[in-house]
Amino acid sequence: MARSQFPTSRRSYLAAVGATLATAGCLGFGQGSAQTIEMGVVPDVDPDTAIQQNTGLAEYLENQLDVTIDLSTSADYAGMVRSMASGQVDIAYFGGVSYVLAHHRADAEPVVVGSKDGSTDWHSVFITHESADVAAMEDITASPGQYDLVFGDPISTSGTVMPTYYLQTEHDTSPADFASSTHVGAHDATAKTVANGSGDVGALNARIYDSLVEDGTLGDGVTEVWRTPGFPDYPWAVAPSVGEGRIDAVRDAFTSLDESDNADILETQNVDEYVPVTHDDFTSLNDGVEMAGLLDDGGQTTG
Repeated sequence: MARSQFPTSRRSYLAAVGATLATAGCLGFGQGSAQTIEMGVVPDVDPDTAIQQNTGLAEYLENQLDVTIDLSTSADYAGMVRSMASGQVDIAYFGGVSYVLAHHRADAEPVVVGSKDGSTDWHSVFITHESADVAAMEDITASPGQYDLVFGDPISTSGTVMPTYYLQTEHDTSPADFASSTHVGAHDATAKTVANGSGDVGALNARIYDSLVEDGTLGDGVTEVWRTPGFPDYPWAVAPSVGEGRIDAVRDAFTSLDESDNADILETQNVDEYVPVTHDDFTSLNDGVEMAGLLDDGGQTTG
């Protein structure tokens, strides 16, 4: 049975995991002595929800691969990159940017991405609160200095990096042009910050926003003002510890998820199916990461 390694306190979790791994090392596929996989997920929502959303998938993979899976998350996106780079994670769910960093720093390789409605593209959405009195994105970009901007994790693809990119390329506006620019971590935290009126404009993952709207979490005061063009994001990637002989098995387990038998897992993952990918599918994002200078920060970016 998959088990969460994330207790109530993120601080105590990280300390406990660090101590355990320092003693025992990561028990991945590649070691041959124990069939245990360390599986990590970036905290694109609050940590408890991130674990909950991936527990069913972890249990499915346990059965498909005949292994035990230890499921965990991290304090921020950069923490998951560091976990793979230090050999503490074998398989991880990354944002696009954090994957690119893990590819360069930990030789991570993507195996699958989720497809929804026939597309593997993801989008960011800009939202605002009714108190900001904004009707369209042009209202914001005409006078950005009047508004407080809220982003997610600093290296979140759809919560910071791509919204920043499209602000600049589509609207000739920079986060520095706003009255303030704040990072609050997970996508749901961004939405809730805008919903409670603590921020005027927020950018977050569009699929997560749609889910929050559907379940009524945000109330009636939050409005979408702009949805960006699509971009690659959210691959499942493997570390070298998995071993070449096991990568195909991992990929096949993901792509074998079927709506007729596992619709609940796919719905929780917010995808219709998983499809194979390679690093070449992230070439444009890799170029963007290099242009942004994110490969030069030594992996120290935190949320």
